[in-house]
Amino acid sequence: MADDNQENSALTALKQQIKALKAQFRFGDARRALEQVPKELASETWVIQQLALCTYKDEELHTETRLQTALNYLEKAKLRDANTADPETLSLGGAVYKRLWECKGQLEHVFESLAFYRAAYERNLTADGCYGGANACYLLDVLAARAQALENRSGLPSADALRLRGEAADLRKRIKVTLDAALKADAKLKKDYWFQVTLGEIHFGLGEYPQAAACLDKAVKAEHDEWMLQTTFRQWVQLARQKGIPSPAEGQKTEEWHEAWQTLSHLLGADTAEALACHRGKVGLALSGGGFRASFFHLGLLARLAEVDALRSVEVLSSVSGGSILGAQYYLEVQRLLEDDSKTLCRQDYIDLVAKLQQDFLRGVESNIRMQALGDWKVNGQLVLGNSRLSKRLFKKTYTRSHKLGELYEKNLYSKVEDGRGVQPRHMPDLLVTPKHGRFQSADFKLKFHNWRRRAKVPMLLLNTTSLNSGHSWFFTASWMGEPPTALDIDCNERYRRLYYHQAPSEDLQHFRLGYAAAASSCVPGLFEPLVLDGLFQDRTVKLVDGGVHDNQGVQGLLEEGCTLIFCSDASGQMADSHQPAGDPAGVLLRTVSVLQDRIREAEYQDMASRLDSGALQGLFFVHTQKGLVPQPLDWLPDDITPSDDSGLTDYRIAKDLQRKIAAIRTDLDSFTEVEAYALMASGYLMTDRQLRDLDAQHRKDGKAGRWGGFEIEAERGNWEFLKLEKLLGQDKKQPSAQRDDLVKQLDVAGKLAFKAWHLIPQLKVAALALGLVAAYFLIKGLIALWGTSWTINATVVIVGIASLLGTIVAPALRWLNPKAEAESFLIKLGIAVAGYVVAKIHLLLFDRWFLQRGRLQRLLGLPAAAATSQEPAAEDRAG
Repeated sequence: MADDNQENSALTALKQQIKALKAQFRFGDARRALEQVPKELASETWVIQQLALCTYKDEELHTETRLQTALNYLEKAKLRDANTADPETLSLGGAVYKRLWECKGQLEHVFESLAFYRAAYERNLTADGCYGGANACYLLDVLAARAQALENRSGLPSADALRLRGEAADLRKRIKVTLDAALKADAKLKKDYWFQVTLGEIHFGLGEYPQAAACLDKAVKAEHDEWMLQTTFRQWVQLARQKGIPSPAEGQKTEEWHEAWQTLSHLLGADTAEALACHRGKVGLALSGGGFRASFFHLGLLARLAEVDALRSVEVLSSVSGGSILGAQYYLEVQRLLEDDSKTLCRQDYIDLVAKLQQDFLRGVESNIRMQALGDWKVNGQLVLGNSRLSKRLFKKTYTRSHKLGELYEKNLYSKVEDGRGVQPRHMPDLLVTPKHGRFQSADFKLKFHNWRRRAKVPMLLLNTTSLNSGHSWFFTASWMGEPPTALDIDCNERYRRLYYHQAPSEDLQHFRLGYAAAASSCVPGLFEPLVLDGLFQDRTVKLVDGGVHDNQGVQGLLEEGCTLIFCSDASGQMADSHQPAGDPAGVLLRTVSVLQDRIREAEYQDMASRLDSGALQGLFFVHTQKGLVPQPLDWLPDDITPSDDSGLTDYRIAKDLQRKIAAIRTDLDSFTEVEAYALMASGYLMTDRQLRDLDAQHRKDGKAGRWGGFEIEAERGNWEFLKLEKLLGQDKKQPSAQRDDLVKQLDVAGKLAFKAWHLIPQLKVAALALGLVAAYFLIKGLIALWGTSWTINATVVIVGIASLLGTIVAPALRWLNPKAEAESFLIKLGIAVAGYVVAKIHLLLFDRWFLQRGRLQRLLGLPAAAATSQEPAAEDRAG
């Protein structure tokens, strides 16, 4: 008897401990505590059930692994036994399969989840089984809504939607009878939160709103935690969405709301209006890689998303490479906005934010960050000295050009954010937001606990990089860095677990700089050195490169965080056609990498599309720079080959030939002119506007209520500077003009990596040719004057000297056939470093300025808009 009492006492204490941990969302700690219980308790059904629950909710574990492990635990509780009537076990089985559906997007998991939830009620016709029954009704509504959308889309009548809704209604009526009987038998249930919520959900699903509101009034008086309110509110909002009930307009009076939303106000009171933003699901925004080309394209997209009031809803911002450079600056601006208590946080605030960001970002890019990195004495000096003792004394061991790149981001871009930090470095932990609006405004604000109640969401920033160690994604966030829990592949490579900055072993890592994180995300292999993190893992040195190596679109990070409505802006370097592919080993290797990246990109899109089709995603927005450019198929008979048609306009009203040139703009980190930047912004903006309208049209065709995503799709356009190019971009190639011809020329040059100023400014070509001819003239004249005189011996010496000089250049070049050994040559390194420094400085001082001046928008729009009559360069060209 004493042993039994002791065991009961231990179980009671364990239950209290687990309850407290779950209330704080510490499911990992709860799982570990349950795994360590004594053998005599391990076989308890409650322990097994809680172990399954805490395992499938533990986000520290790989998603599929934790879900499968949870199912394995439930198997011990006889989950699949036909005689099992325990509603908790069966409901947990339904919950795990529901989560599998949300994670993998496979419709079969919905049916498995439905089967377990339904069994939880039908095998135990008591109040205990009604929770599973209520969830079964919800899934029936999900399937009914999907069937109704397919019916509306096809125009063919189907009985599926009507049948499924009928099943849900019949099941709810039976559950209501069961719950009413249980309440009469046990008055204590009036103070049980989950009982009242379950009964209320049944009334809510049947449209009995006054009864549902009465249940919520009782529920809020019962003992409950914040996570319980969150679970209830989101479930009911999604239930209303499945029934096609439109969400209330912002600012609309509560008494004008639909009865469903008035009912939910009994749960949250004054917070209801802001919390109802969750009807659109968890919104994620992915900004792809692609250098500054991608950054400027994303700026156009951000402008239109701000106008339709989508940016306020973004909860996760996942960025890669060029997207990360911009994404970090955008996040800093949002942080400044959220922490400014003088702002009202309305749609206009985000429009103003993007307008400022466009100006600041363009001015920063005009400083030519790449060339500044190449012309830095510190990096070049380390290149010359290598691993010598002097190098280790003068420079940090791991300081590279990538670090310099990050410092330039901070100096030229992030310092423009008016957050009071000026040119001081921003550190990742500094990015934790303390919002000044809404219910939760303290420094203890937690995204997981409190963001769901807010209309203006505090976004989570994910800067994507790639680990060369494991091949997985490595994220930098405001709270932690490392590989996400799902970083597990079939090769079973090690996963470098994420750690919070305060856990890092050194001060540099504890206060890791934002610029370095953005640089790690954008350090293109072959152009920049990997960013090195030392001392984090025993006997391992973490080396990070461009996030685009693993996921150039950044959508995996959104799926990691459970986003259900995804915006993806893809301005990455898409693989171009090659009429004569290279045959040499190096050329074949590069082309093979491009093919692989292209295949990954297609597979990623197909995965998202399948998730959308199954209902795991509520919405998917996807644009890319070649949207609307459909190539013509080529026949194998030469006489029948049909060239691609570049005439006409895309559906977003940009001439096809111009959009093709925009898509081919370089993916680089050098200077971009106003014309290049504004062309990209205009493309991103117009494409976004068109895509939103198409999604909204399909949304209404599917018979769904409201606008797509609940956004203001028809919002009025702003007076953006880049829209001054809209008319010109919409001018077909069959209607040439001086302006269009010049724009074509600038966009053609925008695709080149070097000598852009020479291509645009004819005087530079003439000057270079003239200087070459003058130098040759004086050299030849001097040799002739020396030849045949008493100085013949000296002329011979000069010729021998020149030949020797050429030999000193050629011979080392030949020795580069063994590059590993030759790389240690001090003189060659010195020559490269000095040459790079001098060329960079000259370029920044002269040629870059001329290039930027040639690409001013005002200059382009000042050209004649009528048809071009001459092929002579414009006056501005002649003047340079």
